[in-house]
Amino acid sequence: MTPSEIASYFRDLVDEPDSTFLTPANVKSYLDIGYTQLRREVSNIDPLIYATVLEFDITGTRSIDLTSSPSQVLGSTVANGARMMQLISLESISSAGDVIHAYNPVANMASRGAVRFAYSWQGQALKLGSETSDKVRLTYLPQHYVADWTDTDVTTQLDDLTMFHDVIVLFACSQYAMRDGAENQAVLRQLNQRVASLRDYLNSRTLESASYVERVGWDDFGWL
Repeated sequence: MTPSEIASYFRDLVDEPDSTFLTPANVKSYLDIGYTQLRREVSNIDPLIYATVLEFDITGTRSIDLTSSPSQVLGSTVANGARMMQLISLESISSAGDVIHAYNPVANMASRGAVRFAYSWQGQALKLGSETSDKVRLTYLPQHYVADWTDTDVTTQLDDLTMFHDVIVLFACSQYAMRDGAENQAVLRQLNQRVASLRDYLNSRTLESASYVERVGWDDFGWL
């Protein structure tokens, strides 16, 4: 579905075809929340579907500032659609883009000193376990950006999960129901069914991946 088709379907379900009670700004707010919820559901199972990759160099530092170029994914001036909502991975890469090693996420400063290639996300920076010069690849889930859900000139699909775009609307309807003061039981039942179908699809869309087992040797990562 295109953004405008999604917006039209939302108005159909809440039975508000005009903008007297439900303004375009209201529609945007509810659909933005609904799309965020869909993306979180998807990312919890397959984080790479909506992932964005950023590659940049760091030189002699223990801290990567996420509010300034070339690693700007947070802060008040970050570009639309680039704000980091979930950090998926941080990797050291070669000039050719091959992975040399993965950095290991930890929860606090003490753990950074005890774990090899450790980092933690603190505020608006990534804190490293030691002073580092490297070329890195940051993979993360960005906040989406839809400028106008009602723009009929946009004829491209919102994203590739076209068979589940109705879930955005169902999430949005649950937000609208709080304002309206009346839960729609049919919408809630459909939402639960569609989210369950979404999860089943994500777990089986690459048929043989669920049965893959990776075997790692005791020193494959070169600790010794």
